[in-house]
Amino acid sequence: MVQKKKKTRGFTLVEMVTVIVLLAIIAVMLTPFIAKAMQAYSASKARADLVANGRLAIERIAREVRLAVPNSLSVLDSGSGIEFARSRAGGRYVDQFDNFSGEFSNTTLRFKKNTDLTGLYILGTTLSMASNDVLVIGNTSPSLLQAGITATPLSSITVTTGASDGTSQGQILNFTSQQFLIGSPGKHFAITDRTIEMGLTTTDLRWYSNAGLANYNGTPDWSTADPVLINNVTTLNFNYLPGSPQATGVLRMDMELTDSASGENIRLYHEVHMRNTP
Repeated sequence: MVQKKKKTRGFTLVEMVTVIVLLAIIAVMLTPFIAKAMQAYSASKARADLVANGRLAIERIAREVRLAVPNSLSVLDSGSGIEFARSRAGGRYVDQFDNFSGEFSNTTLRFKKNTDLTGLYILGTTLSMASNDVLVIGNTSPSLLQAGITATPLSSITVTTGASDGTSQGQILNFTSQQFLIGSPGKHFAITDRTIEMGLTTTDLRWYSNAGLANYNGTPDWSTADPVLINNVTTLNFNYLPGSPQATGVLRMDMELTDSASGENIRLYHEVHMRNTP
């Protein structure tokens, strides 16, 4: 017995139109929810990017200012920038009253306040000379450093061996004649090699650097030609409390960032404690 094949029935035009209309209605109803979800995702991503970039910039600033010569940091341009002398190296010098038995016996190379010095004993043998190195001792304010009262350019670093001073475990910092008016309580010295500035131009935080202390002058030197540390900065305020020899100085950073595309903005605040004992 031969079976008859069933005819396959398709969609009618009315059914297709009905389905399309229903899908359109559902799409219209869901569009606001989808749009809000997309906007929320975009806003969340914009804020996350702002936070990441802001934290990266703040961590870089904090890392750099911790290398500042004690009491060299100052706030510039009504709080929109800072300036400081970066310490490349440091150590302990030999004072006139130190007792090293027969070692470091040349008294003209021992530290003494208000005395013309052209060289200074230091402990250790690993310090090397670099271009634009400046010796800093007893600095208590940016103005003293700017005036050259607590600093002098280095001309060379030599070993003590063969200098008839009784030791092979030290070095000699050589410089032009300098009178240091203030000694370090811990007999510390610092060697600075660069002036660092960070300041705002429109919405970009710029990084300015110059060799030695030539532009360590208490005025903004950054410009649009300098590298950008972070952009999209709408407000920035630096505030520095110098503290005292018994308490560290505190640099306060208050930064607001805005994403121009989404309009999202965040505000970051951070404090950095800095040693200020000369």
